[in-house]
Amino acid sequence: MISYLNIFLSFKTLIKRTLILEFISVLLLKGEFMLNIVTSEYKNMTGKKKANLLKAFYNYIFNPNFRVRILIAYLQQANSRFVKTIIQNHLEIKYSIIISKDCKIGKNLSLEHFLGIVIGKDVVLGDNCKIYQQVTLGQKNGRYPVIGNNVTIYAGAKVIGGIKIGNNVQIGANAVVLCDVPDNSIVVGVPGKVIN
Repeated sequence: MISYLNIFLSFKTLIKRTLILEFISVLLLKGEFMLNIVTSEYKNMTGKKKANLLKAFYNYIFNPNFRVRILIAYLQQANSRFVKTIIQNHLEIKYSIIISKDCKIGKNLSLEHFLGIVIGKDVVLGDNCKIYQQVTLGQKNGRYPVIGNNVTIYAGAKVIGGIKIGNNVQIGANAVVLCDVPDNSIVVGVPGKVIN
C-alpha cells in the first residue's frame, strides 16, 4: 500500500527536478547573458554588492518571486520575438501574470505577490516600483499609463488609460486611477482621488 506521504515526497522531488532543468535550460539559452541577469537580480533582491551563484541558484529553485523577476528581466532584454513570446506564455500559464512583451519596465521591479498581475502593451514602469497582487495597468482608447519611479501599487488597484503617475506615489488597495497623479501623492478610492 502506497502512503500519501510517499506520493507527496515523490511529487516534491519531481517539482525540484523540473525547476533545476528549467534553470539549466534558461542558462543554456543565452549562457553568459542569462547569468548576468541572474546575478544582477540577486544583487538587487539582497542588496549585496557581490553575488554568490550557488545562493542565486538556490533562490531560483525555492523562491518563485525571484524566478519571476528573472523571467521578467529576461523578457525585457531578449532580442528575439520568439523567445519573448515563449517567456510571456510561460509567465501567463505557470504564474498567472500577463505582461506584454512590448512594455518597458525599469530596474528593480518588485512583485510582492505576483498572482493576477496584468501589465499592458505600451505601459512604461519606472525604477524601484512595487506591485502587489491583482493589479491591472491597462489601456483606455488605445492609450496606456506611464508610471514614475518609486511607485507602490497595492492589491487590486487599476490604473487605466493614457495617464501619468508621478514619482514616489502610493496607490491604495482597490483604487481605480483614471486621471494624472502628481509626485509624492497618495491615491485612494473609486475613482481614485489624491488625499495627500
